[in-house]
Amino acid sequence: MSADPLADLDAEFLTFLRRAGVPESALESAQLSTPPQREFGARSSNVAFALARERRTSPRAIAQELAETFHPDEYRLLGRIEPAGAGFLNAFLNDAAFTQDVIGGVQAAGAHYGRRPDAVARRVVIEHTSVNPNKEWHIGHARNAVLGDVLVRTLRLAGDEVEVQNYIDDTGLQAAMSIVGLVDFPEPEQPDEKFDHYAGRLYVKIAGELGSEKTLKERLAELEHAPALSSSEPVNEADSLRARLENIARLQKRAVQVMHGLESGEYQHLVRQILDAQLLTAYRLGVFYNLLAWESDLVESHLFGDAIQRLEQSPSVTRPAEGRYAGALVIWTGQQSEEGEPRAEVLIRSNGLPTYVGKDIAYHMWKFHLVPNRLGYVPYAEEPNGETLWSTSVHGEPRPSLAPQLIINIIAAHQSQAQATVKDALRAAGFAEAAGDLVHLAYGLVKGEFGHFSGRAGTAVSADSVIDEAVRVAYDRVRERQSGEMADVEMRAIAEAVGVGAVRYFMVQYNPQREITFNVADVVSYDGNTALYIQYALVRMHAILRRATGERGIPQEEIAAANLCLLQHEQERRLIYHLALYPSAVADAARTLSVNLIAEYAFDLATIFSQFYRDCSVLDAAPELRAARLQLVATVRDVLANACSILGVPVIERL
Repeated sequence: MSADPLADLDAEFLTFLRRAGVPESALESAQLSTPPQREFGARSSNVAFALARERRTSPRAIAQELAETFHPDEYRLLGRIEPAGAGFLNAFLNDAAFTQDVIGGVQAAGAHYGRRPDAVARRVVIEHTSVNPNKEWHIGHARNAVLGDVLVRTLRLAGDEVEVQNYIDDTGLQAAMSIVGLVDFPEPEQPDEKFDHYAGRLYVKIAGELGSEKTLKERLAELEHAPALSSSEPVNEADSLRARLENIARLQKRAVQVMHGLESGEYQHLVRQILDAQLLTAYRLGVFYNLLAWESDLVESHLFGDAIQRLEQSPSVTRPAEGRYAGALVIWTGQQSEEGEPRAEVLIRSNGLPTYVGKDIAYHMWKFHLVPNRLGYVPYAEEPNGETLWSTSVHGEPRPSLAPQLIINIIAAHQSQAQATVKDALRAAGFAEAAGDLVHLAYGLVKGEFGHFSGRAGTAVSADSVIDEAVRVAYDRVRERQSGEMADVEMRAIAEAVGVGAVRYFMVQYNPQREITFNVADVVSYDGNTALYIQYALVRMHAILRRATGERGIPQEEIAAANLCLLQHEQERRLIYHLALYPSAVADAARTLSVNLIAEYAFDLATIFSQFYRDCSVLDAAPELRAARLQLVATVRDVLANACSILGVPVIERL
């Protein structure tokens, strides 16, 4: 039994190569891989090509020579070694031993199957979501949150200690505009309207008016410079434009007042109402956090001053007396501008105001424990998963923690330059280790058929509406299939699981860096590579096992004592080999941050199982073979459910 059967197989393959006289230098440059077709074996090595130049012999001849040294009785998992093609060396399985290793390993590891035994736990901070508390989530926010959540689950299965942070920018202009709408221009809430949607409606109106300033000024200038006309219409239009511009000036002044109020906590109750409504969307999607980091707390704790004091100790931080940066505090990043001149990033403007980049550098110094932590912490809420959600607070209690060894920020790809600037600045300030441990997981934006969404303009599709539609379609489908055989409350629970699974899977099935063209029909489609396809495979497995013990009365002891050597059908062997690949898939996803690899693995496992179910009778097989196949079905169910737990796709037993 093994927690990583494929690694055990590779270890035996390498042992064989060493015994065959292959030097370590050749092994280091060679690769072990899975052949494209199963008839070429379970693993393949190109080591003969690495030896060809040294031995002045063709790779094919070397592969033949190496294969002839193989003695099967010396190995447990290797069945035979054969040369192939122009010089590849292919390893074939001892199927009986490998099957026992895989199924026994899955059963022994349980929910931890996928974690390699040599995994070294790292302290990781993952920041994701970080939506401004001013409106409801749109579907792009949902992609950020789901990508971050799946990465959290992946790293935790891989063995890392992960803290999930959600940065709450409660002092920015976006939050201020929503507060202006709620306080100064309230409107009646619509029936059953979530508070974040209500605040978002008001935000769009305020943002639209403020955003029209440039256009209004341009039109007013045209009228003022136009020849005088006999009609009074241009005069009336000009007066109307001046009135609107005066109103915009008042709104801008009011927004600045509210921003100062937000910094002192004056509107905290409204901000929290918006955030709490946003968290309901997160919880419905199965997304949870460990810590809310509030910008107002970071401001009040004087974090920026501490960070600047530390940064000023670096020779890369200066305050030029003349030139482009005169009077500003800047950090020289070591990079060059497009004109070939040394490039600096402004930390504090000449007027004394910090820049966004400056604040972001300070924030990451706090995350890496490079500056004193003057913040306390308080419980914010009990999340639906039973865990406590903590919040920063200037009046809270200390919460001991160790500095993270890795920080991963889930931020859209168009912010890549800003994230690179933070890394450059940390490195220039003497924090090279922290810069190397800061990783930006850039993801592509979600766009509509006619371009990118804009929350400010009100053109974005809300995440709540997409979930609702996915659940509605799922409910209609379940109701059609059941024909009154299932209680409505159970059908709705299943529809919720199917709808949420559909949305989450849609967000992670593509490479994170790829932009997604969103169409709600794609999310609620249940054909092809979808969450429902995977859920349905699990439903079928549960049904088989339920019928085995229920209708057929087969004892669990009989299934547990099955002779696994009877699993010799090609589809059975394909399933078993794919089960062995799971720890590698988890490790690759954790290493590359490509969480779509887990989705691909789950879909492939469901597909191979469907082919097995088509070609191999389970319940009607001979008793001994039936028991072995039932144990295989139970093992596949456990691994596929494990993958679904990473993806956050709910497991259902009935449809």
